[in-house]
Parts: sequence; structure tokens; C-alpha cells
Amino acid sequence: MVEWKDKAAHLASKYINGTGCHVFLTGRAGTGKTTFLHDIRRRTHKNTIVAAPTGIAAINAEGVTLHSLFQLPFGAFIPEDRPPGDSALDFELNTPQSLRRNLKMHTTKRNMLRKLELLIIDEVSMLRADLLDAIDAVLRLVRRRRDEVFGGVQILFIGDLQQLPPVVKNNEWQVLNEFYTTPFFFGARALQQKSPVYIELSHIYRQSDETFISVLNHLRDGRLTDADIERLNRCCRPGFAPEADEGYVYLTTHNRRADRINQAELEKLPGKPFEYNARVKGTFDARTYPVEPVLALKKGAQVMFIKNDPTGEHRFFNGRIGFVEKLDAEGIKVGFSDQSPPVWVEPHTWENKRYALNKETNEIAEKTVGTFVHFPLKLAWAITIHKSQGLTFDRAVIDVDGAFAAGQVYVALSRLTSLEGLVLTSPFRFRQMDRDPALDAFVGQKKDPEDLEQSLHPACLDYLARTVRDAFDFSGLVREMDFHVRTYTKDAAHSKKQAHLDWARSLQADLGPVREVGGKFVRQLDRILADDGADGGLDYLAQRVEAAKGYFEPVFTGLCERIRRHLSELKTQKTGLKKYITEIETLDQQFSGQFQKIEKAAALINTFGGGKELTKADLPSAQPEKPGSGSSAKAGAPKNKPKPGKKTDTKTLTLQLYRQGKTVDEIAEDRSLHPRTIEGHLAHWIEQGEIAATDLVSKMDLDEISKAFKELQTPYLKPIHEFFSGRHDYATLKFAAAFLAQQNKA
Repeated sequence: MVEWKDKAAHLASKYINGTGCHVFLTGRAGTGKTTFLHDIRRRTHKNTIVAAPTGIAAINAEGVTLHSLFQLPFGAFIPEDRPPGDSALDFELNTPQSLRRNLKMHTTKRNMLRKLELLIIDEVSMLRADLLDAIDAVLRLVRRRRDEVFGGVQILFIGDLQQLPPVVKNNEWQVLNEFYTTPFFFGARALQQKSPVYIELSHIYRQSDETFISVLNHLRDGRLTDADIERLNRCCRPGFAPEADEGYVYLTTHNRRADRINQAELEKLPGKPFEYNARVKGTFDARTYPVEPVLALKKGAQVMFIKNDPTGEHRFFNGRIGFVEKLDAEGIKVGFSDQSPPVWVEPHTWENKRYALNKETNEIAEKTVGTFVHFPLKLAWAITIHKSQGLTFDRAVIDVDGAFAAGQVYVALSRLTSLEGLVLTSPFRFRQMDRDPALDAFVGQKKDPEDLEQSLHPACLDYLARTVRDAFDFSGLVREMDFHVRTYTKDAAHSKKQAHLDWARSLQADLGPVREVGGKFVRQLDRILADDGADGGLDYLAQRVEAAKGYFEPVFTGLCERIRRHLSELKTQKTGLKKYITEIETLDQQFSGQFQKIEKAAALINTFGGGKELTKADLPSAQPEKPGSGSSAKAGAPKNKPKPGKKTDTKTLTLQLYRQGKTVDEIAEDRSLHPRTIEGHLAHWIEQGEIAATDLVSKMDLDEISKAFKELQTPYLKPIHEFFSGRHDYATLKFAAAFLAQQNKA
């Protein structure tokens, strides 16, 4: 995990991992938004997809475009099916009805989106409100949750709204303004009932000069003073022509001007250019190439790195300027004006990602569908302000006269590490650029960190309650099974699938009682949460969920085994069942996924009780054995009974540490688990006869607690705890209950 200097980053992480709230994470340039994105995607326990509004932004975020992910048509979107006005349109306009009618989404993608828990949208300043509403419409439809915003998916929005705004053409806005007050993402109807939690990173990593930071902050907020303008204009040097080895980059507003400058400077150098060609494999859209596919260089050319040093030695960083010292067929040697050691640059591989549901883990996983391999360099006498977003420069010549958006000036100046490296081509004449009033109103919703801290706890309690309840509510699984049975619609003589209708009906019938037991437990959970509150009755809640998990584990193991035996039989038949096999594999994912929810609920209670944040590392990692994998999958071979979602070694590891003489607290510390989890492991081994109960509970207490269990005739810990008025803690009661279970087995 990244060691954050900013408390806001820790707070954002807790909101993402511990609540279902949408989060807007913002911050000035250089505050670590991109670093946070990569950190949270590695650690979160939620099934996550990263996306962005544009292809370049998606490649930089190592994600996908929103249009490709949700198969959205290009053009504008209105959130109602009624026609907008009477005028003829000269652009494509989509409605909820047209999206539903034209959505041709494959079953595998639908299943993936149904598993989605967290959607991260980067560069959200460019995200249009109507596009976000289109995403909302697709998610409600695909996830079959018409009444839930985004179909129940949590969204993390990342970006700086003071930078590059969304692009809306005038003719589009003439229609959209009937439905939206602003083109910014927060104007979407999907966010009107409840705005995202607004969290701002404040620690600036790029600059350390307080004067420069103050000027940038005033510029960003539209509060420039005369002193700020005077300080900037000290950097004005009309006609400035840097020496070849000084490392200045020219920032301009238009691509054509940047290209002309780079080409002219390259032609001034002697000799013929040496060309390097990119290697492209698989699917990689040319519009999203991170650099030009042909890199033409000469010795002495000024270049810029567009990636950080992958070795971790910090020899270069994204935006560092250098000059070509040597060229050959094998590589490029780049030197630096500060006399730091030159670098032989190696090709870098950019990946075009797609997301898919992993059949083995039942989790959303990244898949590389294409690669672009090239040197992470580009000519850098000049670059556009737009393409400089996210880069860091020590020296830059900036032409801000042509800036056409308020954010462009800020983006350009904030690329610099200090005022010492800044050169303005003309005096800075501040003019108050128009700001969207809706933007100021949205920014005004930002709360103090103390208020966010206070709001966090109830939000976590609400998420805990919903997660636990959803884990044992099997009605959705029953609906999926009922839907599957209804698909057997053909005559048996014309469909090999139809021959298996009785098998499907049998599974459907056996799932009914499971739903009834789950429903009874959900009602019990509702009483626990209503009577004690998830916070006050956490120990009892944990005990009941652990008991229910133990009950349902063999139930779902048996159901999953039946599905997988059926799959194994189907795969021995050679033709005519490919689509049906895919349907049964989907069914397998749904059943095993339900037990994964139960395990996640138990893990969430444990971490919540210990004041920790649930992360991916806290979840069980092993999944049920799949047909066709391992020796036990051979025809006729006996199968070990897999446990859905069970992390097979976790209790054994605890036992090993206990036998080394470690205490519960020491084992919990070593394994980064809550002590209550370790106590549950030890209770398991007491019941198995591997640990003597008297090692953990005195003989006198065992006898006293055993007598109480028999007198009260209850298997639950809470009544026993109340019977002794709290004299025996829950751990002791848990060990005693395990001892009684072991005695009953004997």
C-alpha cells in the first residue's frame, strides 16, 4: 500500500472499501490522483473496472473506454423517451428506449457487469452528464435492477474539474439544455438524489515552492491577485530562444503549431533521421496510440519521456526532458542537461485491456487484447497543453494567449515544478474567464474532513448491513434458476439441451428449501440489526453469520458439485451443446458466487469489528475445483469435496502458529486478521480434537458453561453470555461450545 501523506487519501480508501457511497476524488495538479487510482485497484476487495471518457485517457489509466465497456453509441443522450422539440437534428440522439432496443450485449459481458461492484472513471472532468445517464440506463437494464441508480454499482469519479471540461457542441447543447443545467458529470439525473462524497487531496507532490503553489491555487480558483500577476510576469521573456541542451519544452494550444516546431527543429540538426517503428499486436486502435508509430530522431534531438522508469531507480520520469546522445538499431541513448547519468532507453509495452469474468475465481479480471511496443519517447521541443496533462517539467516556455478554456492556463502552468523554470512568451493579462455556475455550486458542496469522518461510520454500518443481508437473500439466485428452466422451450427431438430439462427442474426444486432457510435467516438478521444495531450487536452478528456460513457451506458445495458433474458429462459429448455448456457454466458462477458473498460478509464483519479496512488480501482466495482441472477431474475418479470460495489453508496456518506457542493476539498480528477470526479457527480445531479445550479454558469454566448450555437448551452464544452477565467473554463461550460439539461427536 502507498504511504500517503494526505489524510484525505486514507479517508477516500475507507469510503470505497467500507461503504456503497459514490465518491468524487479530486485535487490540484500533482496531488497523487493517478497514484491513488492504481493503489485502490490493487487493494480493493470489490470487483472493479477502470474506464475513462476517451481512448488516450483509458490507455493512460490502464483501463477501457466507457463507450466500449457499455457498448454505447456515439452521439448525445437524453434521459427521457419523449422527443426534444420539433426541430430536425443534425446529430445522433439516443434515448433510454433506443438504448434498450439496440443493445446487443453478449451473455459473457452481461454476466461480468452483473458481478461489477466498483466502477472507477478517470479524467472525469471530460465526462458529460448525458453519457453518465446513458451508463446508468445500461447498468439498470443489464443488472436487472431498474429501481437502483447504476444498478447498484458504486462509482469512484477521479479528476480535477478545473482542468479540461467536457466537450459539447452548440447544436447538441441546444437539445441537452432542456434536460441538464450543466454538461459536467455531476449534472446527470442519476446523481441528483444523492451527490457523490466529495473528497479533495491537498498534499502537492509536484511543487514545493509555496509562492508558486499559492499562485496556482489562486489561478485555479479564479482569485488571482495583482501580486500574483506581477510575479508571473517576471517570467515574461519575449523572443526567448533556449540553448539546445537547456531542456525547455514549448507548450502551445494547437497540435499543428507543436508539430511544426518539432519538425523545424529536427530539420536543423545535421544528418538523416533514424526511424524506429512500433510493433503492434492484437487489437489496438490507432486513435489511441500513446506515441506516433514511427519515431524519427537525430543525434541531438530534444526528447521527452512519457513513462516513469520501470526499474524503480528513478533515472527518468513521465515528462523528463533529455537529448539524444546516440542512436543505433538496438536502442536510444538519452542524456540530460543536469549532468545526471545518461540512459539507454528500452522499448515499453502498452497494453489494450478488456475485462472479463474469470470462470475460475468468479471475479472480474483484466485481459490484454493488444499491445503497442515502442520507445517511451517523443520529440519535445514543443507539445500541446492538452497532451501535457499529467506530465511534469522542470523548464517550459508557455504561450497562453491562445488558451480557449479556463482550465488550459492552469494545466499549462501547473506542469512546472517551480517558477524558476517558467518562461512566458508574452505578458500574462488576466481576464476572468466564464465559469459554470453549476460548477461553483458543486464545489461548494465539499465538506470538512471532520464532517466526512462523522458521516463515514453510519455509511459503513449501512454497507455492512446490506452486504450481510444480500449474502443470505437467495431470491436473486432463485430468479436466475427459474429463468434458466424457462429456456427449455424446444421439442426434445430437435434440441439436445431439452433432454436435460428434468435435471434442471430437480436442481430448481432443491433450491427452493435453501431459499426458505435463507429467508428465515434474513429475517433473523433484520431483528439483530434492528434490536442491537450492527455496531452494538457486532459480536452476536458475527457469531450468527459464522454459524450460518457453516450451515450453508455444505449445502452450496453439494449444489455446485451437481452442476459441475453435469458439466463434466456434457463435455464428453462432442457436438451441439456449446451454447448450453456456456449456460451451465454461468449457472455454476451464480451458485458459487452466492457463497462468495457469504464469505465476504463474514470477512467484512471481522474487519469492521477490529476497526480495519477490508481489502482483497482479507478475502478467501481459493475457489471450487472446476471440472477438467487436476487429477480428480478424470472420468470415474473420486472428487474431493470442494468448498465454495474457501481459503483452504487459513485454519491450518493458524493451528501451526498456535502450536509454535503464539497467543491469539500474536497470531492475529502476524496474519493481519482480527482476533475474533483467529478465535474461530481455534474453536474449529477444538471441535476437531486437534487442540485441547482446557488449553484455552479452565476445567471449572468448561463445566460451568457446559451446564448452562444444557439448562438453556440453546446452541447460541448470546443467551449464554447474558446468562452469565458478561462474566465469560465470547471467545471463552466459543471454545466451550466447540468442546461440547466435539464431545457430542465422540
